[in-house]
Amino acid sequence: MRNPDNCNIDYAGFKSPRSFEEVKFEILGLKNLIKKAEERISSLDQSAFLAEIAMRADNETLRGHLYEQEE
Repeated sequence: MRNPDNCNIDYAGFKSPRSFEEVKFEILGLKNLIKKAEERISSLDQSAFLAEIAMRADNETLRGHLYEQEE
């Protein structure tokens, strides 16, 4: 496995919110960030699922090919 990259998801917000409006804006930015992370996780889950199906299909194809050769 390769060394992992340092990945970031940017969002608009305040490092040190100083007013109610800034706090609310920071919360909205963080909620948006969470949604972006959930979307990325969902996409990776879907890719992993498809890869698993492809590996199983390859396995079954290979197994069938080997059984044909034995007969």
